[in-house]
Amino acid sequence: MKYSEGEKLLIWLDSFLGLEYRHKEAIFDLVKDSPEIKNALERGREYIEKEIGEKQYSTIVNSANAQYFSYIMEGLAKRNVVAVTMLSEAYPESFRDLPIPPLVLYCKGDVSLLKGENFGIVGSRKSLPLSVKLAENYAERLAEAGFNIVSGIAEGVDGAAIGKVAGADYKGRAITVVAGGFDNVYPKSNQALFEKVAETGLAVSEQPPDVSPQPFLFPVRNRIIAALSRGVLIVSGGMKSGTQHTARFAEDYGKDLFAIPYTPNVASGAGCNDLIKLGALLTDTPDDILNFYGKELHKKELDLSADEKAVLAALKNGALHADALCKITGKRIFEITPILSALEIKGAVAKTGTNVYAATLNLSEE
Repeated sequence: MKYSEGEKLLIWLDSFLGLEYRHKEAIFDLVKDSPEIKNALERGREYIEKEIGEKQYSTIVNSANAQYFSYIMEGLAKRNVVAVTMLSEAYPESFRDLPIPPLVLYCKGDVSLLKGENFGIVGSRKSLPLSVKLAENYAERLAEAGFNIVSGIAEGVDGAAIGKVAGADYKGRAITVVAGGFDNVYPKSNQALFEKVAETGLAVSEQPPDVSPQPFLFPVRNRIIAALSRGVLIVSGGMKSGTQHTARFAEDYGKDLFAIPYTPNVASGAGCNDLIKLGALLTDTPDDILNFYGKELHKKELDLSADEKAVLAALKNGALHADALCKITGKRIFEITPILSALEIKGAVAKTGTNVYAATLNLSEE
């Protein structure tokens, strides 16, 4: 990967983790037109020291050399990481209007996806099994309609949405944005999923590769998910969930915000209901979003038996216990159990509790 001198300067500045964003911007403006960075830093010593202190100034000046530049660039190349800076052609134009646009986006995979037709799907790590199934269903349908799916990689909704479209079947339509650097993917249990996305789609971080995922970086990361997306779906989340940050960023950036409704007293859905009250678009089927964007609706063809259709019809008004399904369908428990298992495998139902099932699609979608 070839970088311009301006891009290299931004990558070099971004490597100083203790340097505040505003100071990086100021130093870049001070030295960007100088053929000798070290000389420019020395000329601006009084101003820079006043802003960042003598110790940090010395660190920066002493690192303004070819050896340190090479160390940074070789580290990126060794990891197969591409740095997309504010000066890069691949940098999303919409990012330039953000209050704090990223100086550098560290990428693994297809950087052209940064400017693709992207849609965010996010939710809580602590979500109902039904929410996870819904995330997969929405991700699959939207990917089939041409959207790239943007999310984090946490367990629960985010990992499910990304995992559903990370394979070759969807032509690299998965974009995951992580909070820390690529050397420290969190959670470790989803390292394999991260590698799969990086290979078939795109992994993005605002942090250099060796940065650990500190708690404060997750809300910062969420603004990238919102900024990359044309619209954002909140699948689940409590009142204080990180999904609320993503929703607020989406609204601030003028993105379309959707939320799935929940019955009262479901803690992991309270945030969704609140967002709907505040103006988020209610959606209980992917068709709502596809219709909103004028996308062609590709009906998912499922091969359902008569018994499976009867169970789905029984679930059309809400979740039911297996015993209740037996009474409605006239089946005995040993007959209804394999039907429910088959529907789970097909992604048509999900458990919401012990032997309690809910439909994740209705017969009109099938």
